[in-house]
Amino acid sequence: MDRGGWLHRSLKFFMLFPINYPQKALYYRISMLEFMDEGKRSEPVELIAVLVFGFLLKLFAGRNSLTEHGIVFPGYDEYYHMRRILYGTSNFPDTLWFDTYLNYPHGFSITWPPLFDQISAALCIALGQHTKEGVEMTAAFVPVIIGLLAMVVVYYIMRELFDHRIALLASFMTALAPYYLLYTMVAATDHHSLEVLFQLLSLLFMVLAFSRPDKRWLYASAAGVTMAALAYTWQGADVYFGAYLLFAAVGISLELRQDKPNLNIVSTLLVAFFLALILVLPFRNTPWMSPSFLGLAAIFVALAIMLALAHIIAKRNISWKAFPLAILAIFIISLLLSKILGGFFGLIRTGMGYIWGGEMIGKIGEAEPLIYDLDTLSQVVFSWLGLNILFSLAGAAAIVVYMRKEERRMQQGLLLLLIWAVFSILLTLGQGRFLYISTIFMGMLISILIFYALDLSKKFQEERGTKLNRALAAAVILLLVLPTAIDAFNFASNSPPAIAGDWHDSLFWLKENSDPTSHFADPEEIPEYSVMSWWDYGNWILYLSERPVVANNFQTGIEDAVKFYLAEDEKEATEIMDARGARYVFADFGIAYGKLPSLTEWADEDISSYMALEEYGAQLSAKPKERFFNTTLGKLYLADGTGMGRFRLIHESSTIMGNVGKSRVMIFQYVPGALLKIHTGRNGNGMALLNMTSNMDRKFVYLNQATWNGDALEVRVPYSTEREHEVHATDPYMVFSVHGDDVKAKTVEVSEEDVLQGRTIDINF
Repeated sequence: MDRGGWLHRSLKFFMLFPINYPQKALYYRISMLEFMDEGKRSEPVELIAVLVFGFLLKLFAGRNSLTEHGIVFPGYDEYYHMRRILYGTSNFPDTLWFDTYLNYPHGFSITWPPLFDQISAALCIALGQHTKEGVEMTAAFVPVIIGLLAMVVVYYIMRELFDHRIALLASFMTALAPYYLLYTMVAATDHHSLEVLFQLLSLLFMVLAFSRPDKRWLYASAAGVTMAALAYTWQGADVYFGAYLLFAAVGISLELRQDKPNLNIVSTLLVAFFLALILVLPFRNTPWMSPSFLGLAAIFVALAIMLALAHIIAKRNISWKAFPLAILAIFIISLLLSKILGGFFGLIRTGMGYIWGGEMIGKIGEAEPLIYDLDTLSQVVFSWLGLNILFSLAGAAAIVVYMRKEERRMQQGLLLLLIWAVFSILLTLGQGRFLYISTIFMGMLISILIFYALDLSKKFQEERGTKLNRALAAAVILLLVLPTAIDAFNFASNSPPAIAGDWHDSLFWLKENSDPTSHFADPEEIPEYSVMSWWDYGNWILYLSERPVVANNFQTGIEDAVKFYLAEDEKEATEIMDARGARYVFADFGIAYGKLPSLTEWADEDISSYMALEEYGAQLSAKPKERFFNTTLGKLYLADGTGMGRFRLIHESSTIMGNVGKSRVMIFQYVPGALLKIHTGRNGNGMALLNMTSNMDRKFVYLNQATWNGDALEVRVPYSTEREHEVHATDPYMVFSVHGDDVKAKTVEVSEEDVLQGRTIDINF
């Protein structure tokens, strides 16, 4: 039996070994590989070759993060993980649990479990890395190591259930898994890589517990340890534990169909979950562990009920159909009780709502369902992902065929794999974020499908007295692997990190050109002030600018950030700034155009009242309406703060967005502003006008209208006429007094002290 020749030829087709051998040498090499496969002598070498490929792919995918100036992390959460890792290297094994630099001035308790950050910090300490640059470089390769370990775990899962051929290809497909690649490439310092590894490890140990009954309790205990480790890695770990509950329900039902049911499925799971419960018990009351503890406890109780129910049905010779019907009835009753009683039963409603609620559509991208309307359905169906889902379903059918041929102990492992694969796809339909795990299982299923099809073809050809066409076999492998490979290449060919360029430069500018804040390294005390931004950018500002933020990626401070940016009255905006102790504001193209739908969603507003959305073929054009121009965001980003008396532009980035003619990123300072009192002796109109130039030599005009206070016209202005700043006036203020046709004007100088002290300047006409 050829146990690897086809895979080797396919791997060479994918240029894993891009060497042009002469014909005889190539034939000799193939023959030797086939011989070595039969003797299993080449298996470690082949696995190492796939791992090398995985390492190079992860290095290539994250190449844009390796710059001459150090590591530039690709996303958002990576920056807060780095903050915790840096803290951990100085305070190991303790980690950062409360941060006054978040949700300023209230602070925020961190709900991320600590294990990923602790492992990263421990590695930094072990390698003697304590500087920020050294810690960043070390931590950047942690997800790569985790990703390679995940490839090894997948290999051994499939090696236990099938053979070396399928295992090797599945490991190769894990390296290619596009969405997991994003979490395991260089600099992707996010806990999701470790989350997936522990889930796969728990699956491996459970498979071994069923396939090797002589060491059942040892492997079940190991599975329990990895479940606990998963709970110490991700707050939502209980979502994964539900797969084992589903497996138990299906597995027991199938067992009860047989004359002599073996109920070892539940007993094995009970051991694993009991040990996991014991290991997480010390932290059961913490916000970061409580959901996982309750989930483990609930599943443990459910498993115990299943075991008792199965024993009753088996002893009394009741029809096996009573078991799944009883489980379904209990589930429905629990759902009803969750709405009435809440509490413990509320866990079910909370869990279902988390996965399928859909409340995050338009708010948090990664939490959106994979398919939630006809457009997203079409996008998935007519994509490489859609094709992979189709192939995966065929692979699942192949597992069912294999199950019928295997002995019971192997059937249980195959069923567990099947349940987990289907469960991961269901999770993805609920939240697209779970593609990072479902694409791994898709790769497993596709690997099974490939060799199932090849083995069928080979058997068919042998019955006809012919040999399997090797070119046809390579074509089949290519066809089924190609969608994943194309997606992987597209992901690996990604653009530079989102922060690169304008945002990166702007954040460093703010760090160098604003007053430092205290307690950054040990944030127990409240620092001096904060920065207002949309929550997406909070972690960037905190880590790179080393400044406290109002809103960040924990979704803290969102309500006030939304109110601030959408406020149509400066007084409302300043009240929020004062309450939050904010001195600086970020406004960028992304907030104004890309993220405005999210802002309006959080505010329960209709985006159409702010923007006119027009379709031009495949392009969607957004044109601001008057209401958007009246918002704080519109006034700042589109009008350079015109019409506002306490916000002044202090820096803009170098990239000009051609469609709006504005810099990508703009930083504003919140100041008291000088009050110009225009004494005219009578009510009328007035205004202050100032010609400005930015740090990019862009000319613009600041203008603000005066209001009558019963004594004089008043207008507050945020700019001085001094030229000591990068963004500065080119002329004195032109102050106008208008009474019908009587228009008077005066030039006025305003000092920096006038602006910063909020002084009043009297102007007499």
